[in-house]
Amino acid sequence: MLSSSKIKAGFHFIPCSLAMAIAAISVTGHAAGTQSNHDMAIELIEVTAEKLQKVDSETLLSEAPVTRPTHDAGELLRSVTGMTALRRGGRGFEPIIRGQSQANLNIISNGAFNYGACPGRMDPPSTYVGVDSFDSVQVIKGHRSVIHGSGGSGGTLLFEHLRPEFLDGAIQGHVKAGYTSNSELQHQGIDLAAGGDQGYVRVFAARKRSENYEDGSGQTVASAFDSDSWGLVAAWDITANDVIEISHEDSREGDVWYAGNGMDAVFADSRSTAIKWTHDAALGFIDSMEANIYRSDVEHLMDNYTVRNRNMMPNGMAAPSASDTWGGRFLSTIESENSQWRVGVDYQANDRLATLYMDAGKNGSLDMLVARMWPDVEQRQWGVFSELDYQLNDHSSLRLGLRVDDYESSAQTANVSTGMMGATTPSRLYANYYQASPERKDDTAISAVLGWDIELAEGRRFNANLSRSVRRPDVTEQWIARSAMGSFWVGNPDIDAETHHQLDLSLQQSSGKLEWSATAFYNDVGDYIEQFKQDNATLYRNIDAEIYGTELDAKWQLSSAFSARAGVSYTRGEGDNGDLAQIAPLEARINVAYQAADWAVGAEWLVSSRQTHFDPDVDVNEESAGFGVLHVYGHWNITEALLLEAGIENLSDKTYAYHVNSANSDPFNPDAVRVNEPGRQTWVKVRYQF
Repeated sequence: MLSSSKIKAGFHFIPCSLAMAIAAISVTGHAAGTQSNHDMAIELIEVTAEKLQKVDSETLLSEAPVTRPTHDAGELLRSVTGMTALRRGGRGFEPIIRGQSQANLNIISNGAFNYGACPGRMDPPSTYVGVDSFDSVQVIKGHRSVIHGSGGSGGTLLFEHLRPEFLDGAIQGHVKAGYTSNSELQHQGIDLAAGGDQGYVRVFAARKRSENYEDGSGQTVASAFDSDSWGLVAAWDITANDVIEISHEDSREGDVWYAGNGMDAVFADSRSTAIKWTHDAALGFIDSMEANIYRSDVEHLMDNYTVRNRNMMPNGMAAPSASDTWGGRFLSTIESENSQWRVGVDYQANDRLATLYMDAGKNGSLDMLVARMWPDVEQRQWGVFSELDYQLNDHSSLRLGLRVDDYESSAQTANVSTGMMGATTPSRLYANYYQASPERKDDTAISAVLGWDIELAEGRRFNANLSRSVRRPDVTEQWIARSAMGSFWVGNPDIDAETHHQLDLSLQQSSGKLEWSATAFYNDVGDYIEQFKQDNATLYRNIDAEIYGTELDAKWQLSSAFSARAGVSYTRGEGDNGDLAQIAPLEARINVAYQAADWAVGAEWLVSSRQTHFDPDVDVNEESAGFGVLHVYGHWNITEALLLEAGIENLSDKTYAYHVNSANSDPFNPDAVRVNEPGRQTWVKVRYQF
């Protein structure tokens, strides 16, 4: 790892920066003597600072550098073995874990869920996560716990702000600035915290401006964007055992160009507020408890004429949309010498609305309603859960989890006319394609987790996880209703929820200078929700499918200064109708690094094989070429407080693209597009910490 203990010295509040590393950590149970590795969490930490928290002695693969500057949470997660992200431009990267994405992932920021407002997924939830300010980013692959909400068959992403330690003064923080050539991206940020033993206030803000970049062939890729964000976190110790924490984040995206959508985003604004109460003392038989409530609102406008005129006709098309989410969770913990039992309830509500208009004269008047794409959709979910971690003996432990969820979903304006331009209501579209009606849909789901973790020998551990999870249909799969210009995009009101039965086996070894881990997983999916094409319509249906694969990670400490790391992943997805969509091919990532006292350099080689398995109804209708690209990077601790980082991405200026692509049914062009990655670009970043 390109560690930087010198810059860390004297500073106890280390906000997360864009240069980050990955740590596969063994989660330590709170109960005395209880060691639990069931979450198999992967934590993203700053590459130029030591870890913020001490981890158990069984930690494996604890540090892996991310070698490229990232300005989107989805792009950042490409650094994890077994994960990738779909690119649409410079923003809106869609995270994918083991072939699963979108509604199959639970993305939680400071305890709050937030759902994007664009039917074409210009703004997946990770878009609104300010990666510059978060101190802890954890990835849980697969379904390993029932406490983080319903679904989550693909995994869970947890973004959290940690409480600062004020050991050297009442005020601390950092300022930073960066520049990336090619796209001429400029980035500035500030993060300040003030407080003491009884509480603190933290404020942070970031500004980013980017032009379009060029790929390795010199072709311009639509990717420009403006991004401004700020946030506030405050906590107060109201008693010795009770803490109240309030957090708020505001994100403003503007003039966002997309290569993979038929429109661009005029604006995409998000506001998220959460309040959390923690009681850390016994209350009867309960040892601790916490409660949180949150609200997240997103407003989005896309069109084909404001950011750039993509339609030469005198009339334009625009689609305003909104997504409002609110909910909460109560969690209690009961501990004994050999166990930790977590019991709780949670609730989540989401309202979404999206309409498509024709705009005569392209002046923002939105004259004629064309389609009620999301016809005032309301989704409600409540759940109860119980999860027990039990220490069988000094070497092994069990996890048992059970969860029951109740869902409701309805389209409030499915029977309302679409006006002058729309002779077909959403209700009529549902009837034409599925013989279905837009009545309220109710469902109850049962999820479960059974995990076993055992230490086979000193430094060697084995983990097995068997799970069942149920993923409800998302708003688009169930309720989208668009009829425009002779094409149709229609959700299926009667679509069934996906049921995932997964087995995950992992072996980890740490022996001196060599650490490695090997994982195999299998996922049998009943009622997999498949997008398909029928003539001029994009539709949805249930099929049976299976997803399976393997992941390998290894780290060698070649000497006190030289280290090397390798990660390899392979995923395969098959269904009743052939290959599943958006499945990455065999990929490998190899890092070599040299660490001196005040500086470090490294190189990363990223390799992807040709993908011959694809779904022509969703993916680009051809095989994707393999590629290999080289990145170099380094940093220099100029002083204890001043850090300089720099690197060159895509050193050979290669033209390449990931297989996972921006395939989507946007309001105009349902054809898949594979967006090329940037060509050669240099980057530099400076940070001053105080």
